[in-house]
Amino acid sequence: MSWLTNLFRPRQDQFTKLLIEQAACVVKGLDALNAYVTLSNTKTGEAKASDTKSADLKSGGVKSGDAKGADPKTGGAKPGDAKVADTGAADLKVGDAKGGGSPGSSVIVVDFRTNSARAADAVRQCEEDADEIRRILISELNRTFVTPFDREDISALSRAIDDIMDYAWSTVQEMEMLHVTPTPHLLRMVSLLREAAGEVHLAMLRIKDHPSVAAEHAQRAKALENRVEHVYREAIADLFDGPAGPKRVIVILKMREIYRHLSNAADRGDAAANIITDIVVKIT
Repeated sequence: MSWLTNLFRPRQDQFTKLLIEQAACVVKGLDALNAYVTLSNTKTGEAKASDTKSADLKSGGVKSGDAKGADPKTGGAKPGDAKVADTGAADLKVGDAKGGGSPGSSVIVVDFRTNSARAADAVRQCEEDADEIRRILISELNRTFVTPFDREDISALSRAIDDIMDYAWSTVQEMEMLHVTPTPHLLRMVSLLREAAGEVHLAMLRIKDHPSVAAEHAQRAKALENRVEHVYREAIADLFDGPAGPKRVIVILKMREIYRHLSNAADRGDAAANIITDIVVKIT
């Protein structure tokens, strides 16, 4: 009869652990997304600066062979240029104390020298990990009769958390395919979305022993979702506040698609927060 005993035994630790792991994957994935858009923005800025410098050299008639006596080790760079070189070769650490990384989230290190490629790959990996955790959770649900929370709430919460990561990965994919340059609005939306994911993660960490605290984190996640939507509306308004023309229309269509993915991710974060609030009401 051991199989019957196992069937009716609550697996609270198992389900809570899986939901925490899934939320942690989203935090890591949004850390990587934040790194990706930041690096893409840096790359675009460096490209523009390089084009400007090349234009200045051409207009001034300076030839590449004129810099005689340059130090072979530095390539003729000035002493002050070393700071720029050091920054470009440094690692970008995301999710540390300054970035407000939530407990349990590991630090993702993205090397500037690989630009945004490694950050994009980190987003993809986190999306796959979140999917795998959801598959395990559904398998556990199918094998468990008594659950610590309502079965529907567990499944819906896992789906909402997983959807956040799906939209994050879609953002990276379409930014790559559409050759989208990050805007200040996009950077802000990603940053707020990362904060909201951190609150959802903290809520899951606290829901077992401190459900009231979990509810507070859920409310903070909802407030951050409202801020994302506010930035989204500002971004859309800004798209239409510019010169008309075919090229402008193409830019509008591209950027609106990217903005919409982030808005949808925020909506799913809001849904996760609502489910957490419902669970707290039921268990207290």
